[in-house]
Amino acid sequence: MLPLKHDIMKISNWINDGGHFGLMMSQQSDEVFRIFYRKLGIIEYGLEFYNFKSIEYVTNLLPLFFNTKYDEDGLLTDYAMPVQLEKDCIVHITTAEEPKLPLLWEHPFGKGRTVVFNTSLMNNKAGRGFVLSILFALEDTIVYPIINAGMVYIDDFPAPQPEGKNQALLDAYGYDIKGFYRNHWWPDMKQLTWKYGLRYTGVLIETYNDNVEGPFNDKGVDNVLLKFYTSELLHSGGELGLHGYNHMPLCPDGFPYQGENYKTWPSTEKMSEGLQELVRYGDTLLLEPRFSTYVPPSNYLSDQGRQTIRETIPQIKVISGLYLREEGVNALVQEFREEPDGFISVPRVTSGFVPTDFSRFTMAQELLLHGVFSHFIHPDDLLDELRGASLGWDKMHEVFLDFIKEVINTYPVLRFSTSTEGAAAVQRYDRLTIHRKETEDALDLSLSPFYDEAWMALRTRNPLISIEGGEIHEITSGFYWIKANSPEVHIEWKAKQ
Repeated sequence: MLPLKHDIMKISNWINDGGHFGLMMSQQSDEVFRIFYRKLGIIEYGLEFYNFKSIEYVTNLLPLFFNTKYDEDGLLTDYAMPVQLEKDCIVHITTAEEPKLPLLWEHPFGKGRTVVFNTSLMNNKAGRGFVLSILFALEDTIVYPIINAGMVYIDDFPAPQPEGKNQALLDAYGYDIKGFYRNHWWPDMKQLTWKYGLRYTGVLIETYNDNVEGPFNDKGVDNVLLKFYTSELLHSGGELGLHGYNHMPLCPDGFPYQGENYKTWPSTEKMSEGLQELVRYGDTLLLEPRFSTYVPPSNYLSDQGRQTIRETIPQIKVISGLYLREEGVNALVQEFREEPDGFISVPRVTSGFVPTDFSRFTMAQELLLHGVFSHFIHPDDLLDELRGASLGWDKMHEVFLDFIKEVINTYPVLRFSTSTEGAAAVQRYDRLTIHRKETEDALDLSLSPFYDEAWMALRTRNPLISIEGGEIHEITSGFYWIKANSPEVHIEWKAKQ
């Protein structure tokens, strides 16, 4: 707090008069902190920082993780100042292990409020949800645009399937690999669309050869198999997007794959030829050919590849890479937004039939922050022990189903959609500006630009009474999703006592 040394009295008076002041990370015990710590609700503090390994939300600031331990699959580690707090402090996050140290709390001070985030967990993109938790603690009312879209991508589907047998599948189900996918895996996946409303976006791979020189054709491709899965995908309410002629990312010579063993393309002309063949083949699978989504193989895409897609397949409007950067991987990392070149970025946030603790926590934060569920799976996950295959398909399916049901039960108005539909929601979200006017007993919102509807999230400490121009959907106590049916929304609430 040393940089605030000369302003500490002004800040104290400002808080006392009604200001809200937050410290966004653990503090050192410098001379300013020693003057100010009581105003933060701290009675006593230790000089030695405590290394903690897990956290727990003890209030409902993060739906899906209330009273749930999070330890990042055993990898979480950070430091907090040991503190004893005043009884009037409201603690939102603690360490999950003993001693239960407070990590996020708020403290009333005069007419104002102080908030402390006693960690350094907010130091990267994965920590954005913590920012929102801090703002929720700081402010009485926050309203912001959300996407409201739930997307499930099936990468490499449809695509050629492995020949032969997998002993575990043969022993458990009596099928070879192709038979298992057709008679067991896909019926289970399709049932999720009927029962829970999932809308899959499959992305087509024509062949798994490594040809980047040409000629490009469908020699050796099982057309009957790919036509069957395309028909099934569309019949279940899904969408067919594009992944690649083969699984070689659209990257030129010299592209730094950083350890991945992929070929590069000798020229953008060859990239274009491969894409043209992919579209030609994809057109044979559809009665009404239409492709709008592209998912880069293994999430690698060069600038040259991006431009080649634009020039070769102008109907592609959506590119879906990753939301979070993977250490040591030069993959395409995106935000949910409309890009200057006209593409709409719809990144995938999490993956797998058996989501890790980190994936579940990240998805919980993204549902809170952006109102989005964006997840991808691979059919061959169940052949890879690193992705859960050792559990067996029945258990993998059970875990995935529980994951989906937990999201639906917490966010019942989440709209499951295809990638194209989700991209339209991203576009509206990215363009939307909210102007608010707050009075003692009401909140007025003006939305621009407004099309036929818009979605927002609202957290307020004021109990809501009614709404005009929209619909209120309570997610947890004090936290709502609002569907606006008009550019002007009027919300009445109970005035503060």
